[in-house]
Amino acid sequence: MKAIVFDMDGVLFDTERISDMAWRKIAAEMGFEDVETAIQVCRGQNRNDTDRYLESHFPELDYPVFLDRCRKLSQEMIADHMPVKEGVYELLDWLKRQNWKIALATSTRRESTMHHLSAANMTEYFDAIITGEQVEHSKPAPDIYNLACEALDATPAWTFAVEDSPNGIRSAAAAKMRVIMVPDMVKPTLELREMCVVVLASLKDAIPFLDKVAQ
Repeated sequence: MKAIVFDMDGVLFDTERISDMAWRKIAAEMGFEDVETAIQVCRGQNRNDTDRYLESHFPELDYPVFLDRCRKLSQEMIADHMPVKEGVYELLDWLKRQNWKIALATSTRRESTMHHLSAANMTEYFDAIITGEQVEHSKPAPDIYNLACEALDATPAWTFAVEDSPNGIRSAAAAKMRVIMVPDMVKPTLELREMCVVVLASLKDAIPFLDKVAQ
């Protein structure tokens, strides 16, 4: 069976960059000095795990207000344009033509996820959409990818996961999936490369790779 699961932010959409900008701007306004550490730790995590991290490591920060302001600013920055990554439609169209089962596994909440997919006319490509509130612990725990594989009725060891972040790669690897890294805000380290079957420069490069392995 041909099955593949995509992360969303940083893979399908160029939204990680926008989120980082929002975090830095609101952090400066609220006097949150160690925001760079928080950005890296929380990248790819769901709201539950982000809340826990900020609450335990930065007790002086009003993290609900911080995250709400970051979310609103990010939404404003993409209100008129959904930034789609290069090669997304070409790859999704090809996968559909080749009869692959396709799922989405994102730590983002469902309301935002469906907004993004709808704005990009991308919803109909996916056979299953798993979002952050469906699991207690999202990436780097394997739960969200396990759910996605179950929804596709796919064996994890024979299913590809397309990721960009360390937390996402660790999550898919922990689920025993075949991880494809397409770097976005984080460059591939030796540790990350060892968890991946391949590191690609863009999603366009995934078509010849997947075509070859599916033969």
